Amino acid sequence: MKFLIAVALITSPVAVGAQNPNQPAKSSEEPEKEKKICRSMNATGSFMATRVCNTAAAWRKFDGITADGAQQTRDAYRMTSAGTLNTKR
Repeated sequence: MKFLIAVALITSPVAVGAQNPNQPAKSSEEPEKEKKICRSMNATGSFMATRVCNTAAAWRKFDGITADGAQQTRDAYRMTSAGTLNTKR
């Protein structure tokens, strides 16, 4: 009889904890990680490609920076050579 009471007392906190619906999710679960996207990138003057892996958000940021740099280069080229391309001498 004492054995049954001891088992009941030991298992009762486990049963009470399992029935609590307001208890937050387990903290040991890790949040879902973003999927990595890999690209092969060639450095200027090199034949060897380097594999670079980033998240989709990081690639969007990288593409935006690259596009802005290319636009600035085109704008600078137009400013310096605008008068010389269309003139006939």
